[in-house]
Amino acid sequence: METTTLGQWSARRGLVFGAVLALVAVWVGACSGRSPAEHIHQLKSMRKVERTKAANELIRFDADEVVPLLIDEADSGYIRVRFEVVNLLGRFKDERAVPTLVTALKDKSPRVAAMAAWALGQVRSPDGLPALLKYTRDPTVEVRQYVLGALGPCHDNGLEPALSDSAYRVVHRALSARKPKWRIAALQSLREYGYRDAAQDVIRMSRDPSAEVRHVAVQALGQIGSGQHAPPAPKDPIVPVGEKLREEIYQTLLVALDPDELQSIRIKAMRALVQLRDMRAIPHLEQRAREGTDKERLEARRALDKLNPQPVAKR
Repeated sequence: METTTLGQWSARRGLVFGAVLALVAVWVGACSGRSPAEHIHQLKSMRKVERTKAANELIRFDADEVVPLLIDEADSGYIRVRFEVVNLLGRFKDERAVPTLVTALKDKSPRVAAMAAWALGQVRSPDGLPALLKYTRDPTVEVRQYVLGALGPCHDNGLEPALSDSAYRVVHRALSARKPKWRIAALQSLREYGYRDAAQDVIRMSRDPSAEVRHVAVQALGQIGSGQHAPPAPKDPIVPVGEKLREEIYQTLLVALDPDELQSIRIKAMRALVQLRDMRAIPHLEQRAREGTDKERLEARRALDKLNPQPVAKR
């Protein structure tokens, strides 16, 4: 009589278990082929995890299938549905959604209105700019934050000059806004204008009381100083950086390397110095490679590898 060893039994059991799992996977796949309408209905669920799951499934469909259905659902009586709808319209980046998103800026829920502003910034359509300008003084922190952040992406040189200039002035003024989130949103938005006439403001913001503001400002200085201060397809012409301004930026970034500054900002400053391609930064980077934290030493060595033709020994 043939005897089955323990090893053979385990192997056979593994094969059977694997086959069962494969069958289950096929069954689940066959049962999960829901239509977009079914997923949209799931957005009404009280459970956030279910709404998130439905939204992630919807984004896999073709925009022509889903966007019209989302637009139809945008006036739902459920705040949670309207929120998920405008979020999805922003993720699809479909210009057909612009009128719906403009209407959603007036939503009674600040969360929905803020998400609508964010979505308009994702779509990047200049058709949304006039509506956004009406909400630049919204008292809700989150709404104003996302409105300011969307003004730059929705800016376009083809716009009526007065409208484009109005948006620029709002963004530029907001660099000194009361709330750190507003200052950050304005600075990020201003990148779409190539940081036009704002280099001194960015230098000032690198000394802002808010660490979050300083973090974004230091990153922006690297872009300005290197001439990479505009999107890949700039909407405004890039103005070359003069030597005087470049020197100011360099000195400002050295200040951001101070050991008393936050580690994350020092690391941003190192990366910005690499963007400047100024060889005078090498001794300062070597000092951080010797005296910094583990993360700083690693970042400093990376920076030196890009600036210094001679390899830097690990310490």
